[in-house]
Amino acid sequence: MNDIKNRTDIEKLVKTFYENVHKDPLLTTIFEMPEEEWNKHLTRAVNFWENWLFQTGSYVGGMMWTHAEAHKKHGLTTERFEHWLSHWFSTVDMLFVGENATFVKNKALEVGQILNSKFNTSPSTL
Repeated sequence: MNDIKNRTDIEKLVKTFYENVHKDPLLTTIFEMPEEEWNKHLTRAVNFWENWLFQTGSYVGGMMWTHAEAHKKHGLTTERFEHWLSHWFSTVDMLFVGENATFVKNKALEVGQILNSKFNTSPSTL
């Protein structure tokens, strides 16, 4: 098994990941959208990971707004973040091994923790 080496590998990872996510009843409704919107989502996801791994500059914009909108609509609970991460980790492990594979798992965990803390932590009562 090889490490993630290029955009083609990232496309394979993202496609396989979302195939698995679409089979998960807890997550599938979050990612139901018109085909054109879905294709844009996939491209942004590939660009996001390509930029993190290879500093291509292909990802433009922030992800917080999109996830905040999804949270308002679907409730991105801690349980859903954990499912998302579980699918991501298992998909990476199924397809790749190496430094970049480890990096994308660690980065997904970091991003998931940040988003989860923003959406699922009660405000302070100070």
